[in-house]
Amino acid sequence: MPSGFQNDTNQLQAEMYRVIITMSNTTYYPTADTADNGGVTPSSADSFATLPTTLAKGRARARGNMRFRNVVNRLTGLADCQIRDLTITEANGDAQATSLAFTVAYERPAFIALTGTAVGSTTVGNDIANAAMDSTAKVIANAVATGIRDVTTVDHTRVYDGTEALDTQQAITVTTTGATASQTLGTVSVAIIDESTLFD
Repeated sequence: MPSGFQNDTNQLQAEMYRVIITMSNTTYYPTADTADNGGVTPSSADSFATLPTTLAKGRARARGNMRFRNVVNRLTGLADCQIRDLTITEANGDAQATSLAFTVAYERPAFIALTGTAVGSTTVGNDIANAAMDSTAKVIANAVATGIRDVTTVDHTRVYDGTEALDTQQAITVTTTGATASQTLGTVSVAIIDESTLFD
């Protein structure tokens, strides 16, 4: 006798993707004291034993935090997700990150629309490099690159001033980095990963 069970796009069929942002190219991710520096980082000034030594370095760290927030906003805009297993290469509060890796897990990846795949009335088209997004990994990479490029004008945020050795509240602007849209996308790699669930 049939059980009545059937697959449904609302089922939890989690997929996990490893995202790597390579920021070692200082043309693409400038380090000079302007609104395009700071890279992408989840680390705040107090994440380090050696704090930012100047106000300019503190502002760069704040910009990196704001870009990471923009990336998270873009990823959560695709579907409900979790971000975990962050690995970042940055030496201290003054050092701009050269690499950031994290895992993003989507419980309902079928809700992430691909090129030519309608979800409701929405169809997703090409990525910011004008290539077809025909896999979930490409859609995620595009969301990350778009988050990196998002402009945030005058956001009031905490900034550590190393010259005065105190936290201040400042208006910070984040602009696109030194890369074109296609170059930014080229610094982002996304691959699906396998995970086993263990039961005791």
